[in-house]
Amino acid sequence: MDQKSQYIETFRLEAYENLKKIEDALLDMEETPDDQECIHRLFRAMHTIKGSAAMFGFDDIAGFAHHAETLMDKVREGVVPVTGELVDLIFLAKDQIKAMLDADQTGCGVDPDASDKIVAKLHRLLPQSDAGATVPSPEVNSDTLANEDKETVFHIRFRPNPDMMSAGMDPVRILDELRDLGQCELTVYTGAVPPLESLQPEKILFSWDIIMTTDASIDTLKDVFIFVEDGSDISIQSLEVESNREDIFRPRLGEILFDRGDVNVDSVNKTGKMQRRVGEILVESGEISSDDVESALKEQIFLEKRKTGTGTESMRISSDKLDKLINLVGEIVVTQAHMSHLAEDHEGTVFSAPVRQMERLTGDLRKFALDMRMLPAGTLFNTFRRLVRDLSSELGKEVRLVVEGGQTELDKTVLEKLHEPLVHLIRNSIDHGMLPPEEREQHGKPRKGTIRLTAVHRSARVNITVADDGMGIDMASVRAKAVEKGLISKDDDLSETEICDLLFIPGFSTVRQVSGVSGRGVGMDVVKQGINALGGTIGIDSIPGQGATFRLSLPLTLAIIEGLHVKVDGRDFVIPVSQVETCGELKRSMHIKSDTQHTIRLKSELIPFIRLREFFGIQGDAGPVEHIAAVQTGHYRIGIVVDEILGNIQAVIKPLDPLYRRAEGISGATVMGNGTVALIIDLPELIRCVKRDKSKTVDKRVAMKG
Repeated sequence: MDQKSQYIETFRLEAYENLKKIEDALLDMEETPDDQECIHRLFRAMHTIKGSAAMFGFDDIAGFAHHAETLMDKVREGVVPVTGELVDLIFLAKDQIKAMLDADQTGCGVDPDASDKIVAKLHRLLPQSDAGATVPSPEVNSDTLANEDKETVFHIRFRPNPDMMSAGMDPVRILDELRDLGQCELTVYTGAVPPLESLQPEKILFSWDIIMTTDASIDTLKDVFIFVEDGSDISIQSLEVESNREDIFRPRLGEILFDRGDVNVDSVNKTGKMQRRVGEILVESGEISSDDVESALKEQIFLEKRKTGTGTESMRISSDKLDKLINLVGEIVVTQAHMSHLAEDHEGTVFSAPVRQMERLTGDLRKFALDMRMLPAGTLFNTFRRLVRDLSSELGKEVRLVVEGGQTELDKTVLEKLHEPLVHLIRNSIDHGMLPPEEREQHGKPRKGTIRLTAVHRSARVNITVADDGMGIDMASVRAKAVEKGLISKDDDLSETEICDLLFIPGFSTVRQVSGVSGRGVGMDVVKQGINALGGTIGIDSIPGQGATFRLSLPLTLAIIEGLHVKVDGRDFVIPVSQVETCGELKRSMHIKSDTQHTIRLKSELIPFIRLREFFGIQGDAGPVEHIAAVQTGHYRIGIVVDEILGNIQAVIKPLDPLYRRAEGISGATVMGNGTVALIIDLPELIRCVKRDKSKTVDKRVAMKG
């Protein structure tokens, strides 16, 4: 890829990010139309797309975005109000820009009439004088763009008139107004505040130093203080000249204090000859206060960050390169495990210490490599806000999405594969669970329904819930439909959990009429398959008339897992540690065998267990003492019985050969330290298969008795 292509690809990535910012700002603005910050965010994102598109030769995008930017500028000025029509129109414009970007990449054209129609609608919302004017195509180069987007750093000193409050003026409002104009770093001076017994509450004895970054002019900042100038000490100084000097890396503290007028040049020169910090010397001499030094230090750090960035540089890395890195780290983990296995035969030799060091380094490398793949759940969750908005509008319902735990991190691959299952769950919640506003009011509910999307860490897994405050699942209707389809008989005694599990059967749906949203019985089946493919579990809780909750439990990553190494007849297996609760011995005298299953009393609780030897048809008899690992997966707590439990290992997950991918109860394989292959147990699939086989056995026995 040549340099020009790299720049264009960077533009595309940034444009998609800005389109996402536009969508988020629109959704926020729809909820709080008076929030000026949302309007400013929207304007800046549209402005950046316009300018960048013109710089890289995307004139059609730049010209189109210019019309949307013009309308948003009038909204920002308060000339055009925020209405539902405006929000819908900017959404259309945003989607059209995305279509233009996609079309340039795929080579497919975009209908120019669609752009013209949107532009005409944009013009209709403008004031008559602006709408009638011909809007020229923007001619933007890098210099003009930089000038338009340029922000300036100011130092503001605000020492208010002590009697300001008696005149009805509040300095806090002044500070809030400054914050509305840009980023502020405040230092409060309290030296003039007397002891409590002599304090006059109506007097303002505080003063402030403010370091501010803003695109506003110095005249705009002066206007903020226009009504409090009398009796106040106010100075506004631009720091941009100093911060732009190429030879400055870290501005000196003495220079900052001198530029402010807090100390003279002789004091600065005198302190320079002493082997101590400038601030300490000047405070001790009584020339300045500790608040002066604190304020100057904040300016020093602020300017340094502005010069060097945030202090931590970031760069874009393609996901393919990241995936290759994880694969290489996985190979290193396997090789390190092999070395550790070999080192056991040479314990106490010079070979042992380097191997132990390699184990530590490999563990750190694994952790950092996996951390690089982790993304906040909010990057996925927030994309559903648009889905909820559009779908609820299409169905004539009022629904809002509340996201909680968006900072919870998951592996990038898990997030990508989680998208489709969550889309189905949210669509089902809106279509099946939510009633129209009028009907909700009749049931004593607020007009607007709520879907709550939550993520939280639990050990090495992440629990995700999709909860709605709709009408819940109609158990009687689900049961009746299952009887109608012949899935169960009228006499079957099913628990609510078992009735809810019927929803995941392929082709099952309680909807009488198929719509464009649901009714074909494929959504929940897709959800189940998707969650199982991730090594996760899903369960349903429902309260009639109050709502339904879908609970998902997922592994943090699909690349490398902590596993429990077990053996059956010399064969190696791995059980995910995140689902293991406890381990122990199992003697023949400890378990109870019924007609249909094995059970054991574990910590005063009777739980069923599965012998891997029986499930996989491994020949031979087990010894007098076996071992059991109690695991929790979804609603089920069961025991997994094996011959030996050897301890924890780091398992690099490898996919099975296509010929074996339909093997039941297995999710993948890993290479052990001695070079042998161990199969990784898929616990949810294992339980599903055992339940199915148990059901068939019961049916056969019932038929024989009949």
